[in-house]
Amino acid sequence: MKLLVNWLPRDRRRTADVARAAEAAGFWGMGVCDSPRADELYASIGAALDATTTLRVGSCVTNPVTRHVSVHRSAVRTLGRTGRFFCGVGSGDSAVRDVGLRPARLAELDTFLGEMTDTARAAACPVLVAAGGPRTAELAGHHGAGIVAGSGADPVALGALVDAARAAQADPSGGDAPTECWVSLRLAVTSTDAELAEARRAFLPRAISASRFNFARGFAAKHVPEAFHDVLRERYRRYDFAHHGAAGANPNATLLADRPDIEDYLLDRFALIGPADRCRARLADLAAAGATGAVLSVRFEDVFTAIDAAGALNAAPAGGRTS
Repeated sequence: MKLLVNWLPRDRRRTADVARAAEAAGFWGMGVCDSPRADELYASIGAALDATTTLRVGSCVTNPVTRHVSVHRSAVRTLGRTGRFFCGVGSGDSAVRDVGLRPARLAELDTFLGEMTDTARAAACPVLVAAGGPRTAELAGHHGAGIVAGSGADPVALGALVDAARAAQADPSGGDAPTECWVSLRLAVTSTDAELAEARRAFLPRAISASRFNFARGFAAKHVPEAFHDVLRERYRRYDFAHHGAAGANPNATLLADRPDIEDYLLDRFALIGPADRCRARLADLAAAGATGAVLSVRFEDVFTAIDAAGALNAAPAGGRTS
């Protein structure tokens, strides 16, 4: 299984340092988040590529709303010359809402992918689509793109997205390579019970953020306990986009404070927290369900320590090779 570490770019030099650390730790690649609260996406990706020699680097993820498709195509042509660039796209979430716009509808994402396909293929640039549900997974498969599954560490929900993408693949007879499926998880490799407990507290709001992306548009085919549906719908209406994706104490961390059972469920589904051997075992389960890679978001606040600890996953990777 290919392992990719995700990063929210704050400073060009720091982004280059993070890329070097990820490469040294044995990661297949590095994803760069697209946010109006961070450094510019493609400049940051360029800095990461310049600082490394083997690491694949790409957007995790950008969108068709805040930049015109012509800008994305130019970036693909330019960065694709390295042979190590990939383009992750989605409908847009907090990055779009933060500037007062709405996420792209499915038809708009369809048009965008159609306009990107020829440019991406000419540049040998893989395209990955953030998919929270089967309709988006089908769209990705139709355009010959891979998916970044928002299903979390639930093999049943993940398998449904993989099946939807591969059933809609442009050439399911085998003319195209099998559709890539990346599972997106928050990651903290810990060595003590105290570290594990602290990491679960810190990652709770990020697990809630991931669940809102996956569940807010409905629970169909997402393998969520029915007893949680009404509670989650009500709490998502109070979600604070100003703190989207942030770890630690913030308003989203307390959305489910009266429901520790749901908190634990979301942490276990959308985060990978624990000793390296336990994390490898869970990744192996997801590889068996069809995942070919994992997008792993570490704590940005202590990124170098987190990457160093997570490097243990690359020593004996789940599901086979990491490159």
